[in-house]
Amino acid sequence: MTTDKDTGPAAVEYRVAELLKGGRRILIGTHQGPDGDAVGSMAALGHICRALGLEVRLYCQSDLPDDLAWLPLPGPLAHSLGELRGWAPDRLALVDCGAANRAGQEMADFFQGKKPAGLERKKIQTLNIDHHVSNPAFADLNWVEVAAPATAEIIARLARHLKLSYAGGLGEAIYLGLATDTGNFTYANTGAPSLRLAAEIIDSGLKVEELFEKYDNTWSLGRMRLWGELLQNVSLHADGKIASTVISMATLRKHGCDTPDLEGFASFLRHLKGVEVALLVREGATSGSKVSLRSMGGRSSVDVQAVAARFGGGGHRSAAGAVISFPVNQVEAMMLEALIPAVTADGGN
Repeated sequence: MTTDKDTGPAAVEYRVAELLKGGRRILIGTHQGPDGDAVGSMAALGHICRALGLEVRLYCQSDLPDDLAWLPLPGPLAHSLGELRGWAPDRLALVDCGAANRAGQEMADFFQGKKPAGLERKKIQTLNIDHHVSNPAFADLNWVEVAAPATAEIIARLARHLKLSYAGGLGEAIYLGLATDTGNFTYANTGAPSLRLAAEIIDSGLKVEELFEKYDNTWSLGRMRLWGELLQNVSLHADGKIASTVISMATLRKHGCDTPDLEGFASFLRHLKGVEVALLVREGATSGSKVSLRSMGGRSSVDVQAVAARFGGGGHRSAAGAVISFPVNQVEAMMLEALIPAVTADGGN
């Protein structure tokens, strides 16, 4: 579905294309702690805008993780609006961002009209392209397709509407976003349209083995040892239906690791036979705890987005998260109290 009022999917594609065609300079941002779909979608939309003749700059408050920093970007990347140094966009797009504040306080302030770094919302037309069910449609034009497995797949539809080739950087960025958000086309959100899109991109020249050599084969010895220690400390609950682990900052530092080294760990726990939900609780760098939830997907699985929403979080039915202002062990207990009834209910609902 789309959240842009009074338009269907084809109409919103047209409106997004016209919005971009009418611009001269665009700032494209994504959420903090970006994953493959966030970085791939940001890059893909940037490639499209460059093809339309726009001047492109990119924004992410976080550094890109090492396993994504290799992706060629279609414009300079800023980590704060102050780095724009007077460069003023007339278009601003957030991609794969379930809410404006997921991109950081600067973006939250901008969408509330507070003029961070001198940017005035009334002078800039805004665009929101996303697939999170919790997205509140915060921009002037909102293209939110909850059924899409990845934001990159929505942006691929925009490229097709504009009759752009998937060759080169555009196809590489779309494929990265699509593959990472579908677990390399193994999750329940994988459908025939995703596989057909992947085939189109490969037919356009993408070398899949080269892409995953750069994305997958990037582990440090510290990360390998970190995962080994975390796997030793996994706990099972609800007759083996829930797997949980708690991670302290001390454990990360012990192995010379940081939070990006945990990417994929919660999903990895789903390999345990009988596990329906994986719960990862990580100590925050300064305070509180970050929760990651993963379920098996499919209609009968636990809706972890609904559980995360009870704690102020969001995400998808089978992948969600939240930030909770309590210590990790207390947060683990709170989450288990909410999850155990969910996994023991009939049908996992």
